Amino acid sequence: MNSLKLDIRLALTLATIMAALGGFYYTTQLRLDRLEESIEEIQEVKKEVYAVKKELVRLSRKVNKVKKAKENETN
Repeated sequence: MNSLKLDIRLALTLATIMAALGGFYYTTQLRLDRLEESIEEIQEVKKEVYAVKKELVRLSRKVNKVKKAKENETN
């Protein structure tokens, strides 16, 4: 009977440890998945920002050409 109590205590202790580790794994995996999704979204936004920046540079050059052309017309 005494060894049965020890076995039950050991089983409960091991079950508690396994449950804690399982919960830790699950929550860590969930957080990593969310982090990966956030990184993917950030990468998409980064590409869009780069495209807008490139377009802005192109338009800025066009505006500068128009300004120079107007300055040359007035002189």
